[in-house]
Amino acid sequence: MTELVQDSNFDWTGGEATCTSGIIWGIAEQTNGLMALLLNAPGGVLTGRQVKVIGEIVGDNGIVKNSRRMAPILLIPKERVALALVQLEEAGLRLASLHGSVRNIVSCPGKGFSKNSRGDTLELAQALDTEFYGTVLPWDFKIGISGCPRNCSGVQCHDIGLMAEPRRRFSLWIGGTESGMNPRHGALIRKGIARAQVPAVVLRILERYSEGAEEYKEELGKRIRLYNVLEKTGVERFEDAVAEVLAE
Repeated sequence: MTELVQDSNFDWTGGEATCTSGIIWGIAEQTNGLMALLLNAPGGVLTGRQVKVIGEIVGDNGIVKNSRRMAPILLIPKERVALALVQLEEAGLRLASLHGSVRNIVSCPGKGFSKNSRGDTLELAQALDTEFYGTVLPWDFKIGISGCPRNCSGVQCHDIGLMAEPRRRFSLWIGGTESGMNPRHGALIRKGIARAQVPAVVLRILERYSEGAEEYKEELGKRIRLYNVLEKTGVERFEDAVAEVLAE
């Protein structure tokens, strides 16, 4: 069994963020010369204090853009990055991963906000982020959570997609992708997963993904996504892995 490791450490050199484990963290220079800082905001949730700090960092005429389904991107001059990182940390904000780890987790507002929702999607997004932030993976890994079949988060278009069912259960899709030249839907591999079992299921899928990427790296090269692994292994290996977790 592959033992996953987590690493949220990086060094800001004044020109780029470096990370020895290979995760590419969300600091990048734009063509206009400004630096983009991609922040981690699972489910797109920010506190009032965090919004205030973001406003202080960019200034009255600064720009905040949203991407990866409501992950804030700050656009600031390079010389202000070091101070911004301190301010963000003090406000409880973290950089988001660009590559090599779990990306910002997408979620609809969920139960308590939407009358259609059947589950607490924001709670699950936060729990999965807490569990898997900084997990070192072969390349991008995207997770989406929807509270009902209206599917505002497009769960079939993520590496892992979770859709709430009644009685705190979830359906599970794997192997989708929302970007690139060939977007695709993932495969529905399980219904009725209890909320309490979701983190363990996600962990096992990440383990199998890492194992498959290592097994087929000579053929697939770098930047191996879950759907690349599925093309080699078939979905059955992952169905069996999920079944093992649910039987424990």
